[in-house]
Amino acid sequence: MELRTKTWQMVSAVLAGVIVVLAVVLLLSRDDGEDDDGGRGAPAAAARVQGSGVIRTPLGEATPANAPGQTMYLQQVTITPHAKLPEHFHQGTQVARVISGVLTYNIVSGTAAVTRAGGKTEDVSGPNTVLLRPGDALVETSSLVHFGANDTDKPVVIELAALLEQGAPLATPVGTGATGTTLHLTAPLASQTRTLLNAGPRASIVYGWNRLTGAATLDGKPVPVDMLGNVNYKAGNGPFFGFITFTFDDRSTLATVMQGAATQSPDGSSTVAATLGILGGTGRYEMATGTGTFVGSRPAAVGATVAAIFDLKLSTKT
Repeated sequence: MELRTKTWQMVSAVLAGVIVVLAVVLLLSRDDGEDDDGGRGAPAAAARVQGSGVIRTPLGEATPANAPGQTMYLQQVTITPHAKLPEHFHQGTQVARVISGVLTYNIVSGTAAVTRAGGKTEDVSGPNTVLLRPGDALVETSSLVHFGANDTDKPVVIELAALLEQGAPLATPVGTGATGTTLHLTAPLASQTRTLLNAGPRASIVYGWNRLTGAATLDGKPVPVDMLGNVNYKAGNGPFFGFITFTFDDRSTLATVMQGAATQSPDGSSTVAATLGILGGTGRYEMATGTGTFVGSRPAAVGATVAAIFDLKLSTKT
């Protein structure tokens, strides 16, 4: 009886080992896009190597019910030594934290909210460059045009969470990173009509809408610019969004949507920066797509004339 018992114990141990091995084999042989609920959840994590020395490892993905039309991503990003990313922005909000290495963070336009490892916070506006070390974190909004670089001999590892427009790329190239036909326009924009209201302590909150118009020049011909902006500023700082229409000499129009932010200096002057998405247009721009940036400055509070610079990269659908 004792011999039989020992024999069954040995057999049971061997069977258990076989079951474990089979389970591992089955797990490894599963389709990467499936999970335990039949593929309805987030895909299994798999590192994806991209250009410019970037390795993305998905950690999770969701479509929140309380954020319709947006997708949430959780990722780990590794930037290889001496790699440089192209200029880009994110079509939403991204929060990133450096885990290891030193990231050279370049702000082309807009403002990044930086929190240092020790808890100190600072708003850094472009054009500017900051070094981010382990424990440092930042918030990137859709109005922030930027790019990272690893100027060291060791990898930079970042963990990030992003809430982006559904279907948008994880990073939208712009400026030197974008492809298409370049359109560069400058124009002074003067406020024509506006409804601005005040709220909060000492009326420090300004909210409402503002219509600004002006004219740029392209190939020696005027290009009227019409901007409709909604603002939500506190002490001169805060977000704005709206639409810009460019009208060309052949009556073609180009329609864009903007998301941006304003930063006020102690002397009362302000800088504004926004990312632009091309909605389409009429005439020769009817099927236009692309992205761009808007940067500007004004000598006083909202309502003053803005010295505006627009840079667009246009592509045409076929």
